[in-house]
Amino acid sequence: MRLSFKKRIATYNLIAIATVLAVAFSAIYGVVYFTSYKHLDDDISTEKTEVFSNLDWEDDTIIMNKMPEWEESEHKQIEINPTFIQIVDLNGKTVYKSANLQENHFLFNPKNKRTVYYNATINHQKIRQGQFPVFNDKHKIIGQLTIGISQQESYNVLHNLMLVLLATYILIILILYFIMTFVASKAIAPIQQLIFSASQINYANISSRLPLPENEDEIHQLATTINDLLSRLETSFYQQKQFTSDASHEMQTPLAAIKGIIEVLLRKPRTAERYEEKMHEVLVQTNRLSLLYDQLLQLARLESSVLVAKKEPVVLDAIIRKIVKTHDDLIKSYGIKIYNRVPSDAVILADALLLEMILDNLISNAIKYNKTNGVLIFNWETATKTLSIIDEGIGIDSNQLPLLFNRFFRADDSRSSQIPGNGLGLSIAKRLCDVQNIPLSVTSEKGKGTTFQLEFPD
Repeated sequence: MRLSFKKRIATYNLIAIATVLAVAFSAIYGVVYFTSYKHLDDDISTEKTEVFSNLDWEDDTIIMNKMPEWEESEHKQIEINPTFIQIVDLNGKTVYKSANLQENHFLFNPKNKRTVYYNATINHQKIRQGQFPVFNDKHKIIGQLTIGISQQESYNVLHNLMLVLLATYILIILILYFIMTFVASKAIAPIQQLIFSASQINYANISSRLPLPENEDEIHQLATTINDLLSRLETSFYQQKQFTSDASHEMQTPLAAIKGIIEVLLRKPRTAERYEEKMHEVLVQTNRLSLLYDQLLQLARLESSVLVAKKEPVVLDAIIRKIVKTHDDLIKSYGIKIYNRVPSDAVILADALLLEMILDNLISNAIKYNKTNGVLIFNWETATKTLSIIDEGIGIDSNQLPLLFNRFFRADDSRSSQIPGNGLGLSIAKRLCDVQNIPLSVTSEKGKGTTFQLEFPD
């Protein structure tokens, strides 16, 4: 079962704190444990020193000196804090054991060569033992000394400490769980508010924005990012609506013209010349529809797919001359003079096909919106690899320049039946430039002309 975000926050924080507490409690228990056994081991070591001071040997035989303190009551009975002593020789035979061991014997390692401490049990009483090898003058082991001290008190202390720490640990974890859950609820309250606000936004109130928290933290950044996304979506939404409206308008105009022409022809018989004249008008409007359809299809393909430009060295002058030649009839009808100042050796890196489409749109615009007997100049800056297309046409208002590359946008003076077009050419050119990372800019002065600039990358 997957946990909610709130419970995940509480759980992860609880795991972190539980880990720290476990380490802290383990450290406390470890210190007490070490201190308790260190104290017992020190007592055993002190007793060992006293025992060794009363031992003697002859070759491999351990000789016992009479020690009155060994006959004291603490060595004769198993009491609360007794001390037990056992000495064995190389053969494992008991040389001496304190009276309080009674019938019991310490287990020992006959091959032991160093001091060792370990735990054992005698008559259900927990014992801390120390085993010490007995060396003669030749530093040969001739027996083993085992000393035991009751560790019942230490065991009880450690056992009770463990129970207390365990109970405290569980209680703290339970309390912390409820605290963490409450804190997590407070922490994600702004996120829940964002979720609620976002769920209320739809196409009818897409201009609404999420409330920003007072603290400029990560949640503030999230809300700001979502608001920026909503702004982009709103722009795209209205552009889509505008696109649909403009496309409908652009299609309605030639369709209405065709319908009107046909209705006029059907009212009464006409002469062959009149029919031919009207059919020519229908053809003009049909061509306009066909061009609109082609450009809409082309724009849709550009925006719905990922284009990959196949860049290669391209001779710029050759492409310009080719496009100018295709518009030769229009250029002659306008009486436009062409000045091509692009060197024949000017080579740029671009996709030849896409570049041809870009220049065709820009040059056709420069021709259509130029004045009669005007000038069209192609200028090349070698240092910056910038191509300028300059005309002496009607120009564009400065407040309309930012809209120039929008779909279906046409400056007011260009909306004339005398100047064919639908406002899609520059949108297509801009998209093709973006694909090739070619900055496209425009400057214009009303009544004096327009300049388009293409800055080609190295």
